[in-house]
Amino acid sequence: MSSINLKLASTESELIQIKKLQNQNLRENLSINKSIEEGFLTAKYTLSYLKEINQKSPAIILKQKRVIGYALAVTPGVAKNHFLLNSLFTIFNKQIYNNQLIGNQSYIVVGQLCIDENYRGMGYVEKLYSLFRETYSSYRYCITAIDSQNNRSKKAHERCGFKKIGNLKLNKNPGDIVIWEW
Repeated sequence: MSSINLKLASTESELIQIKKLQNQNLRENLSINKSIEEGFLTAKYTLSYLKEINQKSPAIILKQKRVIGYALAVTPGVAKNHFLLNSLFTIFNKQIYNNQLIGNQSYIVVGQLCIDENYRGMGYVEKLYSLFRETYSSYRYCITAIDSQNNRSKKAHERCGFKKIGNLKLNKNPGDIVIWEW
């Protein structure tokens, strides 16, 4: 088995592989049982939008000949071009944490995180987030939203140090706002 590399996404081929992994794990493409057992993705991004995100803040990827995991780093300027992400930034900016308005703080958003089904439960979420934190350490916080029914994702984020600080609607479903203080 070839080694697994942890790196920043830098090629169009890697972004195409991210898109393929995303499509395989979108909630709409999974059975109910599979989404409950394995978790799911909520947001759908076009390849051109993935390129736009990656130009501003490269994705963290796990690669073993192909991309087997990724974490998208999203900034406010890029989020404006996607309805769901723009909505999340609007909600996050109004959130209070440690008696301070998040909108007045420096933060980056995890626009999506996914590990190939065959590589789950092996500590790769922690590895992705380790490089994510190292790469984007100029920010004070890392924030994301998780569908309340996505227990696998909630547990993985909790293991990495994220704390729930609020609730929201995520594509009309209840969701949790989680933050990781750096």
